[in-house]
Amino acid sequence: MHVRRGDYVTNSLSSEIHGTCTPAYYREAIALMQEQIGDIALFVFSDEPEWVRENLHFPVPTTYISHNQGKASYTDMQLMSLCRHNIIANSSFSWWGAWLNANPNKIVVAPRQWVQDAGRDTTDLIPSEWIRL
Repeated sequence: MHVRRGDYVTNSLSSEIHGTCTPAYYREAIALMQEQIGDIALFVFSDEPEWVRENLHFPVPTTYISHNQGKASYTDMQLMSLCRHNIIANSSFSWWGAWLNANPNKIVVAPRQWVQDAGRDTTDLIPSEWIRL
């Protein structure tokens, strides 16, 4: 699971355009994964792992990946691509982590609304086999 914050929170223009996924989105995505595959364990990737640890609480075993910062942050994308399934944020970093996942049976959950402006057409952004919540 990837939680994007960073400039989506601190930069007013980025925040206005993108916004962030809500805790409810992540809870629903986890519930959907549990319905689809049963017991799950989360590996949580974020540009603000401490914020996630303090503010989002998950009902499943959770491992926070927080050591890939700065120039090593690309390693998070590589690790996300090696997960069995992906819950992504409205972030190209999330998207690429899921896209590069070679598991033929992967389940990818993506936010229904990719940007704040509901008038922007993002229907071709998410592959049809991914689930939009």
